[in-house]
Amino acid sequence: MNTLKYKNVEITWLKHAGFKLKGSKVVYIDPYEVPEGHEKADLILVTHDHFDHLDMKSIRNLAKKDTMVVHPKECSVKGFESLALSANQTKKVKDVEITALPAYNTDKPFHKSGGLGYIVNLDGVKIYHAGDTDRIPEMRGITVDIALLPAGGTYTMDLNEAIKAAQEIKAEVYIPMHYGAIPNTKANPADFKAKVPKALILEPLLR
Repeated sequence: MNTLKYKNVEITWLKHAGFKLKGSKVVYIDPYEVPEGHEKADLILVTHDHFDHLDMKSIRNLAKKDTMVVHPKECSVKGFESLALSANQTKKVKDVEITALPAYNTDKPFHKSGGLGYIVNLDGVKIYHAGDTDRIPEMRGITVDIALLPAGGTYTMDLNEAIKAAQEIKAEVYIPMHYGAIPNTKANPADFKAKVPKALILEPLLR
C-alpha cells in the first residue's frame, strides 16, 4: 500500500521524502525523481535546497501554469511563481494553510540552517512533514493528524530517534520516510511499527 486515505485527503508516499497530498487541492512535498504523466500540482513544497528535495526536473514535470512553489527563504526556485517562508510563518495559499517549522541537524554537518518542515492543513486534515531533521525540541507538542518522519539516519534522525520523536508529537498516524532511496539511509520500518502503535508503513510508489 502506498496511499493512506484519511478522511477526505489521500496521502501517497512517492519515494524518499516525496509525498503527494490530494484533497480539494493537489499538494506535493519534496517530489524526487517523479517522471512525466503524474497529476499536476496546485502547490509544491520544498523543504531545502539539496538535490533530493529541490528536484527541478520533478517540479517541471508536475507544474501547470498556476502552480505555486513554496520554499525556504534561503532556497532559490527560478521560473515559477513562488512563495518564500521562514520558520514559524503561516500563510494560506490556494486555500491551503501552510506553517513552516524549523528543521535541522543537531549532531551532523548536513543541515545546519536554511531548511524547513511544514504543517499542511488541507481540507481540515493537518499533515506534518518534518523535512531533513534530527529530533529537535521544536517538535515537542506538535499536534497533527499525520506525521511524516525521516528515519534513515546519516542525514536525518535514525529509526530510534524517529521513535522518540513520535512519542513527543501528537498524531493519529505516524509514517516513516527518508529511508532506502539513497545510500546510507537503510532502516527497517517494522522496528518503527513495533515501537509506535499508531505507525503505518507505506510502500513507495516510485522505485
